[in-house]
Amino acid sequence: MARPPNPERKRELLDQILDYLLDKTFAGLSFRTLADGLGISSYVLVYHFGNREELVNQIVTHIEKRQDSIKLPDPRELGREAFRDWSLASWGWGLIERNRQLQRLEFEASLHDAVHDTPRESAVAKFEYWHGFIRDWLVAQGVSTGRADTAARVHISGIYGLQYDFVVNRDREAVEAALLLMLDYFFDVVDQATRPQQEQPA
Repeated sequence: MARPPNPERKRELLDQILDYLLDKTFAGLSFRTLADGLGISSYVLVYHFGNREELVNQIVTHIEKRQDSIKLPDPRELGREAFRDWSLASWGWGLIERNRQLQRLEFEASLHDAVHDTPRESAVAKFEYWHGFIRDWLVAQGVSTGRADTAARVHISGIYGLQYDFVVNRDREAVEAALLLMLDYFFDVVDQATRPQQEQPA
């Protein structure tokens, strides 16, 4: 009876695979090219991942898990300055070159997922997580639920857009300036939505 794959070894392989893919795409990925690149037998990959689709699924999951380090248990516990500090720290983490390349692979996988017969839907789940995180923070600041839901979608879509900008253009200074402006707009929305009714512009 065959032994089940060792989860520690699988994790090690996934770390090595991410290193290998930093300057490559999913489109050119096969067991053979990956095995050659890692200097291992393709049997090792088949043993741990079964088939190419499962291999890609687990690579994408492994890439997405890197964001666990910037997730917070409860956004409602953040004050305004703490939220801004967290936003800037998270953005700085995303500007690390390794994370830029992994973001590129995430975008590639997400676009493929959008037309796949059996999509992973992990990109949708990730978007919904961050959308909910920002929405809950806005509601805790006093923004109405409906407006918070829309404002959170605008904000997260803006973050994704700036990530795409950085992946494609690699202009860190320009993207950072855009992020700071976007945060100013975001806090303007909070101020407008929480201003007492008598202070609202006519």
